[in-house]
Amino acid sequence: MKTLALVIGNNDYSGASKLENAVNDAKAISEVFEKLGYDVLYGENSNTDNDVSLLSEFEEKIENYDASIFYFAGHGFQFEGENYLASIDCPVANPDKYNCGRTCIRLTEITDIIKKAPTKVNIIIIDACRKSFWRGSSTSFTQVNAPEGTIIAFSTSPNEGAKDGGMDGHSMYTGVLLKYIGRELLSVEELFKKVRKTLYNLSNGSQTSWEHTSLVGDFYFNTGQMVYAVDIPYDETVIKDRIYISKEDEIDRIISDLKTINWNVQNPAIARLNKILASDLDKNQQFIIGRNILQSSGYAYEATDFIKNSLHKYNINGENHILNGILFEIYFDNNGDYRRGKLKKYNIDSIFKLRHSAEYENSFIFIQQVLEPFKDDLYYIPSKIDNIIDVDVFAEQLGEVQLIRTITVMDKDITRKMSRICQNGANSLHLKKQLKNFLVAPEELINVNENIEIEKLAFENEIEDDF
Repeated sequence: MKTLALVIGNNDYSGASKLENAVNDAKAISEVFEKLGYDVLYGENSNTDNDVSLLSEFEEKIENYDASIFYFAGHGFQFEGENYLASIDCPVANPDKYNCGRTCIRLTEITDIIKKAPTKVNIIIIDACRKSFWRGSSTSFTQVNAPEGTIIAFSTSPNEGAKDGGMDGHSMYTGVLLKYIGRELLSVEELFKKVRKTLYNLSNGSQTSWEHTSLVGDFYFNTGQMVYAVDIPYDETVIKDRIYISKEDEIDRIISDLKTINWNVQNPAIARLNKILASDLDKNQQFIIGRNILQSSGYAYEATDFIKNSLHKYNINGENHILNGILFEIYFDNNGDYRRGKLKKYNIDSIFKLRHSAEYENSFIFIQQVLEPFKDDLYYIPSKIDNIIDVDVFAEQLGEVQLIRTITVMDKDITRKMSRICQNGANSLHLKKQLKNFLVAPEELINVNENIEIEKLAFENEIEDDF
């Protein structure tokens, strides 16, 4: 879902109204949004003129997006039934209706932009009413109605205040929000529910966030695209290689041929690649070639041979961008999204064996860093340090077969999933090979603990199907 975000953080109010952490909060939120692949408009210590420019740009650009997010960190209050978000030139200590009208963003300005926009989902997050002391009900936000398809999230409930600090250089609310906002496949409503519970607990019940929603569809901040992190050392066009544009030179013709699912085209492409010096290829070309060598190795024997015998030629100054691309392709699709449950397993035995070679060490460090956001979803991340994967198999003897009751790995019950891929009547060797494919891990690292020897396995659903 194409998403536009407007993020504003204001510290530099006058006198005692100055804040310490609002800019930190906005910066951190902006960085997360960029890693999630959102387009971000950012304002820091924004005065009235800056606010006008930001709102104009937001209103102009929102027409081309599926979803929008507005985030504000700074002073906010209600005055005569209107909710105001203060620019740094607002006299926060003693505002009147004229100052508010000229030096603040009205919340209704944001909702009016949203009402006219074609976006299906809109999220407004207000971490305001923030000072180092509690602010009373006279400065809290007035009741607000969310336009259709919108959720409005406040750092406090009505008539509560919020603190500027409290959590590692952030407000307590944004600090908690940052803990959850990058978590995969967490719906926006479930996310804010978790934030509310954690904020209540960490503030000892003194602060409770509040949301008003009229969302119709679902929205997930992170559907697996966190890999777009700006510190990955390759261009976006090779991370999301579906948008790669060919220059129609020999290198791009090779890449195009490798993309086909036709070994009669792929094999000659590898032969042509072998005639090109590694030094003639830049890192982005090598990376995308590596990705396509992996996918073509499912069909072309030359690609498999390349992985086994030619990778060393691309080691330059301790880096191997071809191998980086191969490893990346195992875990991420052509949109740069994590392949949840659908990892590419071509030649992983040969690829994972390279983890023990010093010349490829940096490639395995690279993939470990890229996979960090997804580590809870993976049973194995390739590394030179070998961690044994313990699998516990509990079975009962039932006539001539061993009825598998549970298969557990890393406290996860994978019994049902294994029942779909294991052959009925197979032994423990077959089970281990299927575990290797399911866990996407080297077979030698899988330790199977069985309460009885598996000679002829069966699963309960298979037994039931026989009757």
